[in-house]
Amino acid sequence: MMKKLVSIGLVGLLTCTMLTACSNSQNNTSSSSAEKTTTVKKSSKITANNLTTKKQTAITIAYAGEKYPDIWKKTFKQAQNNPVTVKLHNRKDFSYMQNGSDVAYEIATVDGDKYFYYTKNDPTIFFYHKNKEIGSSDIKMMIKYLNNHNDGSKVNKIIKNIKVVDERKTASKD
Repeated sequence: MMKKLVSIGLVGLLTCTMLTACSNSQNNTSSSSAEKTTTVKKSSKITANNLTTKKQTAITIAYAGEKYPDIWKKTFKQAQNNPVTVKLHNRKDFSYMQNGSDVAYEIATVDGDKYFYYTKNDPTIFFYHKNKEIGSSDIKMMIKYLNNHNDGSKVNKIIKNIKVVDERKTASKD
């Protein structure tokens, strides 16, 4: 009789131990999955792929906001939650813009920020403020910098807020 009781006790103990182990294993698996999902959601990396005018402008605003905070930070913050208009102009219409291709990009936010421009000469972006060039950077270096500072989600917010208006004049056909 005593052997039966000991056997039943051991079987019961083993069963409880196995159930506890299985339960912990399932909890570890689900928490591990949740951690992976959370990590993916937090990571919003930007790339140079599909570099549209909107994406290029959002990268430019974010980078300039971080690198030139005294000049561009307000525009960077405004652009994340408010409409941004990017007007395309002929660069030759701005005598102080000596660098870049034929297009000058003017950035305007809803609160009337003015005098923010950039030009590009692939892969370099040139930053301007109030008729003065304030710096330049390679677009891939800008993206790397923004990713290192976890600004990808901010760039994506800005992209959604941008409207592009082409104000370039075409040559007359007289």
